[in-house]
Amino acid sequence: VPDPPPSTPKVPLAHTAVDRGNPGPDYQFGYGSVRGQAAVDFMRLGQFVEDSVEQTGAFRDWTVSVPSGTPELRLTLAWDDAPGTPNVLGSLVNDLDLVVRDPLGAQSHVWTLSPSAPSANAVQSAPDRLDNLEQVFVSAPMPGLWTIEVTGFDVPQGPQTFSLASSHILTDEPRLRFSFPNGLPAVLAPGVQVPVTAEIQGLNDVVV
Repeated sequence: VPDPPPSTPKVPLAHTAVDRGNPGPDYQFGYGSVRGQAAVDFMRLGQFVEDSVEQTGAFRDWTVSVPSGTPELRLTLAWDDAPGTPNVLGSLVNDLDLVVRDPLGAQSHVWTLSPSAPSANAVQSAPDRLDNLEQVFVSAPMPGLWTIEVTGFDVPQGPQTFSLASSHILTDEPRLRFSFPNGLPAVLAPGVQVPVTAEIQGLNDVVV
């Protein structure tokens, strides 16, 4: 059995850490105080996956069934990023997005911090464009089937492997997998047609 990528042991440590300081992650305590036994116990549950996205626009998806009365839903994503360019502001090379949607389709965003206001509380209102560790935390989540996606927002050096942990069992029953071999345009002008090449792969179904 090959050794896991470094992102795999990193994920449960952040996922099971006890929050300290400001609610959510902060610049003083990170994701909290590490609990080794809790991390090992979580790994034994098997509620994590290792996968990869090949390029910008590619994604992997799962579902999570949340029963009524569940106190929280937590998902943690990490990846071992490609080496950044020395002395260049913005060291993240491959940028992945953790996208979590409730049964009605509303998105719960990851935690983000503001480097210009380091003492401010983390917020959950936008994607994270700075870090290779992301977490979505939902208190008292809506019962039902939630959808989870890991999307390659910008993957210039793919494929990019990642590790994803969930407080609930991740169900992987995809029928189709989409990718965009030529990438996606960054800007679309109104009224101007832009051709986009898409590849659709049938996994557990036949593409018609």
